[in-house]
Amino acid sequence: MTVFDGLVALAALPEPGPEAAARSDSEVGGFKLEPVEPAKATATPPPPAARAAGTVHGEMDYGPVPEQLSLDEELFSDPSQARRDRLWAVGAALLVFALAGQAAYYYRAELAVNYPGLKPYLVKLCAALQCTVLPPQRPRQIAIEASDLQATDPARPGLIQLTATLRNHAGHDLGYPALDLVLTNAKEHTLARRVFLPKEYLERGNDVAAGMPANAEITIRLDLDTGDLSPAGFRLDLLPAPAP
Repeated sequence: MTVFDGLVALAALPEPGPEAAARSDSEVGGFKLEPVEPAKATATPPPPAARAAGTVHGEMDYGPVPEQLSLDEELFSDPSQARRDRLWAVGAALLVFALAGQAAYYYRAELAVNYPGLKPYLVKLCAALQCTVLPPQRPRQIAIEASDLQATDPARPGLIQLTATLRNHAGHDLGYPALDLVLTNAKEHTLARRVFLPKEYLERGNDVAAGMPANAEITIRLDLDTGDLSPAGFRLDLLPAPAP
């Protein structure tokens, strides 16, 4: 790992004579190959045992055919193990049916909307389980087309009427949403808030369980007594309504 002078230990080798050069050529020059006559191949007869259990018409004899086992014999060779496996299979099938029933129960509204052919069966299922099949609650697919807040009696400024128009923009029935009404003052600070359920703002004769038809529009009118709040503005929003 250091720098050294190679000329210090440099030595000149004597040149080899003719005999050494010839010997070197014979040692390094390569191998000398001589032709060899191939030996004649002689067929060796197989031993008697090999001839007895050897080939038949040119095919190998692999001995007797092994015994074939059926699927039941391979999987259920042990009777107790077979019984346990069958019990596990029955239990797994029951769990699958139970899971399917739970999914149908919790997502019955979505199933009835996306697969109308299943609705009669879901209604029968709910009749046995004492539940109802209601349209799904999707307030984001319902738009507030217009809303207004007006005084109804000049002599009583605390009596006002809220008017709002809702439209279902979905291609299927939706559950009526809940109305989240917030009354504000001139500085837009909250004075009061109340959530109105569908049964409180729908007119008489409307079936809450039937839901809002696809692409339908409804007009809501609510008479409110604000007392001494004297609201100057309001905010209206839609929320998922609980099941009636």
